[in-house]
Amino acid sequence: MIHKKHYVIIIPGLGYGVKKIQFATYCWRWFGLIPIVHAMNWRDRENFQPKLARLVELIDRYSKNGNTVSLVGTSAGGSAVVNAYRERKNKIHRVINVCGRLRTGTHKGFRSFESKTKTSPAFAQSIQLSEKRQKDLTKTDRQKIMTIRPLFDEVVPPDTTVVKGAQNKIILSIGHVLSIALSLTLFSKPLLEFLLDTSQ
Repeated sequence: MIHKKHYVIIIPGLGYGVKKIQFATYCWRWFGLIPIVHAMNWRDRENFQPKLARLVELIDRYSKNGNTVSLVGTSAGGSAVVNAYRERKNKIHRVINVCGRLRTGTHKGFRSFESKTKTSPAFAQSIQLSEKRQKDLTKTDRQKIMTIRPLFDEVVPPDTTVVKGAQNKIILSIGHVLSIALSLTLFSKPLLEFLLDTSQ
């Protein structure tokens, strides 16, 4: 008998931070989850589509033999996992966006879309595609998505992180990087419960 596994593919943000996320999510294995941190290399000047294609290939690989696959995106990785979910809805169990921008928004200045994406055309393309694809999500699709945001995020405007009809959560934290770290560690209970939920 083949023992089925639950892989959680985690996509970091512009700063990558692969090793930090691996460390932060290592204890998830105690709950039967296997974290796989996949860097998108946002700033290598490559367009988003080939990056998305590689992520989809990863989903196809880990979902073989009836294994469960969920997606978690932190910061810039949030839009990437929403886009990948749209590509492979039938293979994805749950999707979580942690402090990630999912739409362009109307904000000006430091937190504007233009300011936050100027170092990564791929990130800009991912956000724009995510915003477009959210319109096609069904009620059932949205119930498989959770978004996490803090009381205040100096990098990502709160209204650009949520998905209508999803489980949109606010954690008692302030700051972008700190809130991501807390969401994956001390405040990870809601995320873990959501990932382990088999009701849908």
